[in-house]
Amino acid sequence: MRVSYIAAAAVVAFGLGCNKGTEGGTQNTKANFKLSLPTSKDVKQGNTESFDASIDRGSEFKKDVKLAVAGKPEKVTVKLSKDVIKAGDGDTKFTITVTPDKDAPIGDHEIKITGTPDGGGDASNGSFKVKVTENK
Repeated sequence: MRVSYIAAAAVVAFGLGCNKGTEGGTQNTKANFKLSLPTSKDVKQGNTESFDASIDRGSEFKKDVKLAVAGKPEKVTVKLSKDVIKAGDGDTKFTITVTPDKDAPIGDHEIKITGTPDGGGDASNGSFKVKVTENK
């Protein structure tokens, strides 16, 4: 009985720990990809936090993916560690760095990221929330 609780907890934790974007590339096939973005996090005004992200490739998806910040809150700087994840890269991870200004509004804010396949196909769009907190 204890094993089933542990297994159930692991499934719930994995599901909550990963924020998947929409399907890009050729949807509903193995020639697709999805953005895997962080879940909601707190960031203090004036501080910088880095978040891990990646793309998950279908077994037949062989294109470069151009990454971009598609939307960010006012007074919050968002930078990506990579502009492109090449088709031949074994490492599909990238980092999102978030820096709220010292006077950024307190509260929850949405950051939108887009992955666009080189040469055509649907983009993968995703978002995650940051909670800007007061830096005391």
